[in-house]
Amino acid sequence: MDSSDNLSPAKELVKRITEKARKAKKFIGDRERIESLALKDKVTLEARGTRDVLTRRGSPAFVSRITSRSAPQTEIFFGLPDERQAGIMEAAAAYLEERLQEGMSLLFMDKMMGLHDGHTHHCRTVLTPDYARLLVMWNRLVFDLPPQGRGHEPQQVQIMIPEWADHARQKGLPPVCILVDADSGVTLALGSDYFGEVKKGHLRMAMYREKQRLLRGDGGGLGVHAGGKVIRALDSETGKLEDRGALFFGLSGTGKTTLSVHHFWLDPARQETVIIRQDDFFVLSPSGEAFGTEDNAYIKTEGLEAEGQPLLYAGAVSPHALLENVYIDPETLEADFFRYDHPHVPGGLCMNGRGIVIRRELDFTDNRIDLDRVDLIFFITRRETIIPPVMKLDQEQAGASFMLGESILTSAADPTKAGQSVMDVGTNPFIVGSKGEEGNIFYDILKRNPGIQCFLFNTGGFGGRDMDLEAEGLSEPGVLDRLKSYLGGEKPATARKKIIRELRDGEKVEFKVNLVRYELSNGDKRIRDKSRLESICREIEKGKEDPTGYKLLKVCALAGQKIKIQDSAAFIRGIARSNVTWKREDYWGYQVPAAVPGVDLSRFDETRYYSPEEIKALKDGLRAERIAWLHGFTDLDPRIRNIFG
Repeated sequence: MDSSDNLSPAKELVKRITEKARKAKKFIGDRERIESLALKDKVTLEARGTRDVLTRRGSPAFVSRITSRSAPQTEIFFGLPDERQAGIMEAAAAYLEERLQEGMSLLFMDKMMGLHDGHTHHCRTVLTPDYARLLVMWNRLVFDLPPQGRGHEPQQVQIMIPEWADHARQKGLPPVCILVDADSGVTLALGSDYFGEVKKGHLRMAMYREKQRLLRGDGGGLGVHAGGKVIRALDSETGKLEDRGALFFGLSGTGKTTLSVHHFWLDPARQETVIIRQDDFFVLSPSGEAFGTEDNAYIKTEGLEAEGQPLLYAGAVSPHALLENVYIDPETLEADFFRYDHPHVPGGLCMNGRGIVIRRELDFTDNRIDLDRVDLIFFITRRETIIPPVMKLDQEQAGASFMLGESILTSAADPTKAGQSVMDVGTNPFIVGSKGEEGNIFYDILKRNPGIQCFLFNTGGFGGRDMDLEAEGLSEPGVLDRLKSYLGGEKPATARKKIIRELRDGEKVEFKVNLVRYELSNGDKRIRDKSRLESICREIEKGKEDPTGYKLLKVCALAGQKIKIQDSAAFIRGIARSNVTWKREDYWGYQVPAAVPGVDLSRFDETRYYSPEEIKALKDGLRAERIAWLHGFTDLDPRIRNIFG
């Protein structure tokens, strides 16, 4: 941290607390002591009802009260904080000073992101002692400082006060609040004990620092939310083994880590292989290099199984793994990746189980995390209707895909919005500053490196649709109460898990029921938005709305035919071997596969699933979403902003 006298309020807070803790000999960085405290983690022991935090294999499996990042409570500011933010910071400092005076220690750990000399970041995490597990996880995820870096002050600091909520309520302050001083490299995380807040807090600060250096012409690069590897395959055009650096962009739950940490069933007899470098953030340079940030992989664990994800599964059940919010059987102490019980989540289910797996324990790794050259970029989306499993993009289309960062919401997020589009620039929820500026930087990197090939991958399904199962008048007895229970979190009952549909060519195909939800219809209008449904219920109860015009519809959302990891692997093998035959798709102008070895492309023929009118409606709807989104970025290059109209 800056040692000058002219400190920002955030840096002043860090200096003030650090100096008081050191003076009282309460600034503890001893890792053995931190590990010992973590093994007695109270939140975990209370939740699991066990004597210690270990699984049968000897790996820690922690439980947190907060089970996801507190994105809505995250506030990023530049320069001075506003009056409210400054008041919260001062209250946090006063709380820590009071606790130090009472004899509490503060734990800290200095670590390093990145290995390349020009792209390393000295990061410090400071934490109250009841939550030592967060530092144990932090220690496992990133690198130790080299000897020459020890003893220096860090470039960025994150202070965590997980127990803040109870204190804050007494003082009339927000129980959860994440304050980010972008310019000073300080994050104050109050009220969260979720490890992702530590990881992403430091990545957010490091990536902003990289971008500022790039814009100043002082090195740096664009921080990208992507995994990466080297794919070594026998090229059908050159007849030689070719190494291609690949990046995989994707929002959480789309398969980014799965594809980043997978061998694609390449042929070892032909000396084909992959070399896994990183599962999360890279720094992409103007010259087309990509520099990794973390040592190990922080993965999602829901439904993790050995057949489709053998490398990740082996890593997650290793004695050296670290699990978070994964169900542990109290009798066998084995992890169950298909059970989601959690005592601190509304509804009792946590759909965000996590694990830190040791990258070097996985097959197909080496001791590097960087890519000397990026040749392939894959933007991963998850859709269920008409998005093909793979599309080849030109530079402008790739720039648009970067800006769209699109996928769909799942039922785990909100059943009333499941299946609706979600977009995040760069598939990166951690951008600091202008998002249009990030898109322009990415587009410029593509133009500087014309050899980079870009693709849009769908890892969801194909051919899905909504079906109405039943309809009842909202004025009929008990129907309004059923809608209110649904809005309160109760899922509609259905005994149907799968439905047989006859396709347009006559083939009968089984479709999985993704979820069942309620909607209201009023004439030709259909309403599924939660806030609108709640508003209608309130108006009816107040007598301001007549329920007789409404019908309650039970709607079944059918998942598309699953695009399996085996399919995605076959497409990637074909791309790496240069043996995919491409053709132009007329509506979007993308290139789509005409032939891929080992893949029956008729499974992804839209005319088998939809009528011409349905196809046009689906594509027109998606086009309108994309146009509205891109036109919201006034500083974005017009060639990207206006690509769809």
